[in-house]
Amino acid sequence: MRVLVISNLYPSRAHPAFGTFVEARVRALQGLGADVRVVANHDPAVHRRIAPKYASLAWSAGREAVADRLRGRRVDVVEAHIAYPTGLIARPTAWLLGAPLVLFAHGGDVRDLPARSALHARLAGATLASAALIIANSHFLAGEIARWFPATTGRVRVLSPGIELDRFRSAPAVERTGVLFVGRLVPTKGADVLLRAIATLGGSAGSLTVIGDGPERLRLQALGRELGVAIQMPGNADRDAIAAAMRRAAVVVVPSTYPEPLGLVALEAMASGAIVVASGVGGLAESITDGVNGFLVEPGDPAALAAAIERAVRVAGDPAAGGAMRKAASMVAGTHDVRRSAEASLAWYGTLRA
Repeated sequence: MRVLVISNLYPSRAHPAFGTFVEARVRALQGLGADVRVVANHDPAVHRRIAPKYASLAWSAGREAVADRLRGRRVDVVEAHIAYPTGLIARPTAWLLGAPLVLFAHGGDVRDLPARSALHARLAGATLASAALIIANSHFLAGEIARWFPATTGRVRVLSPGIELDRFRSAPAVERTGVLFVGRLVPTKGADVLLRAIATLGGSAGSLTVIGDGPERLRLQALGRELGVAIQMPGNADRDAIAAAMRRAAVVVVPSTYPEPLGLVALEAMASGAIVVASGVGGLAESITDGVNGFLVEPGDPAALAAAIERAVRVAGDPAAGGAMRKAASMVAGTHDVRRSAEASLAWYGTLRA
């Protein structure tokens, strides 16, 4: 199986946290014997230069497709991340190669961007209509696609892009302390809500570490000083460092203020053995059952979040209750194994026709 992946985000040595879930998926596909090549953007700075970003990606994808045609090299599937607008580039590439187009939808690509204007809505609709297969990363997102693009009915499948279980699984007898946040520092990730929640706990939750970077970094640092909350903010980190931090943390908090389509951070934390506290919306509510494998709260409510963190810290320190919750969380995380996701994808791809 020969797959050409076109992605608007992919990690590099300089930016190790940029699109790691796409790279993990590519490696899993390759591990199953697929011949996978990648055309991608590797620098998050391009998100501030939309036209150059997609012009560069289109040029690279087109050059790859022309080279394949000249060499007579067959491509079985063109897979695009994210569905829109990357699909605008992947669509003519797939046509040129005579390959079926698969769009992997991750959230904002089919919920937010198409809603910006009538033109975006038409372009997104046409792009999704051209796909042989659309993969939604959660049932929540599949429902959103059906609501906004009813013509896609019958071509949407639900599949998590997967997490690297072996990387995140907890080692035995790990001493766990503190609260951890991992994510891009933008308003919708809710790190400010977390700071306000931690401030009300008066240090009882232990240390707070925030891994990630983004436009909210300076504002969060100032808010921490204002609230008297000491925060460790090491910036971006590679996957091994994030996995190690999750295995050390007592609690991982995902306080998003918008409906996360899936919530890979929560799943990775569940695999690592941390107790997860998350906003009960979108795909997060699909993975987490309140009080069973984690805790759910209303988004944007610092008091409710503080109470949930307090409960999570108690559970984390209780061998019986913590062990039961970690076992339940690990079982759910196991269903998102990136290798299982890759296997399912290749099985689907074998049935596609351009």
